[in-house]
Amino acid sequence: MRILLLLLISLGLGACGPSSPDARLNQALEQLQEGIESRDREQVTSLLHPQFSAQDQYDNAWAERTLRLMFLQNQRIGVLVSSQTTTIDPAYPERAETTARVTLAGAERFLPNSAGQYDIRLFWLDEDGNWLLRDIDWQRVR
Repeated sequence: MRILLLLLISLGLGACGPSSPDARLNQALEQLQEGIESRDREQVTSLLHPQFSAQDQYDNAWAERTLRLMFLQNQRIGVLVSSQTTTIDPAYPERAETTARVTLAGAERFLPNSAGQYDIRLFWLDEDGNWLLRDIDWQRVR
C-alpha cells in the first residue's frame, strides 16, 4: 500500500496560460512529482483534498502515515511515466481525470530495492483555483 503515494506523479500537460485550468493542473502535477522525488511530505499532503480517498478505503491520515514510512525506507524515489492522459470534464470544468501507466522504483542508495509498474487513475477537483487530488486508484501491471 505504501506505493500509493509514489503513484502521485507529474504527468505533462500542455499549458494554455499561467492561470488557465490546464496550467494550474499541470502545476499541481509537477508539485506532486517534486514532493515525492524530494521526499517532501508536506508538499504532497498539501495537494490532497480534505475528503481524499485511495482505493475507496484509505483517507488522508493513511496517506500521511504511508508517506512517512515510504520516505524513511527510500533515500531515492524514481518515477517513469510511459503513457498518460488528462482530461478536464467539459460539463463540469472543476473536475479532471488523469490516467497513466507508471513504473516506480525506490532505493536506499544507488540500486533500486523495489520496483513495479502500475495503471493509475487520479481524480482531481478544482477548489477555489487549486487542483486537489480527491481520489486515486491503481492496479499493478503483471
